Amino acid sequence: MRNHFLAIHPLIGTKHKPSALHLQQRSPYYWWWAYLRRNEEYWRCCELGGTGLLAELYADFGDVRSDDFPAWWGRSTQRGSLLFAEKPAELKLQKLETPADWLTEWQGKGDVMVVAVNMTIGKRKLQSYLATLLQKEHKGRRGRVALGKVASTAKYPLCRNFTVHSLKQTLATYDAWLANQLLPKAEQRPLWAVGESLKSLVPSAMPAKGDIAGDRNVKHNIMTVAVSRYVKQAKAIIANTALGKFP
Repeated sequence: MRNHFLAIHPLIGTKHKPSALHLQQRSPYYWWWAYLRRNEEYWRCCELGGTGLLAELYADFGDVRSDDFPAWWGRSTQRGSLLFAEKPAELKLQKLETPADWLTEWQGKGDVMVVAVNMTIGKRKLQSYLATLLQKEHKGRRGRVALGKVASTAKYPLCRNFTVHSLKQTLATYDAWLANQLLPKAEQRPLWAVGESLKSLVPSAMPAKGDIAGDRNVKHNIMTVAVSRYVKQAKAIIANTALGKFP
């Protein structure tokens, strides 16, 4: 039986033919792993063999120090499915043969609807009636549903909506900022220069031929604010990973 995930799952391929990186990175679960790798406290836990304050989390997520995501996701261990897949629904469709088949917990419960069907009515007409009833009673809605309102059965559910592009951009900005912070003080660049090095962070704030001093100052301010915002967001997400939450 195939696993069901609330978000798109990564494609990892086989051991000898792994999927392209962009097919792994299409999933938020890849980025959960990537952000967890930046968590210094969890990294220390890995170095200590899974002991310490985050030992319980380590028991689930394991050692993330290797950059081999497919191996971590697990072709044999199925770690990704165990952590993020939804549990199979206990009831999909069931015919009630006798009154004893009725379960009292269905009473007033919104996720089960019990329907009596007159089998003397033609099949096409019944399908029309059921479609109309489902349209009225089913709470599913078109568009993107807020993840915080979805009843997930995964061991580690996603806690809010996201875009993969934003997760990728945020982490790239954090990595560039951190690399800059690790340089000797005299070699560190201002935040706007860090942003410019990322090329696509804020395209409108990139330097252009013919910029005058005023233009450059405005663009530097915009880029500085953008880098600061992304770094703040990244730090919050990284901290959440140690709590078993993402993003």
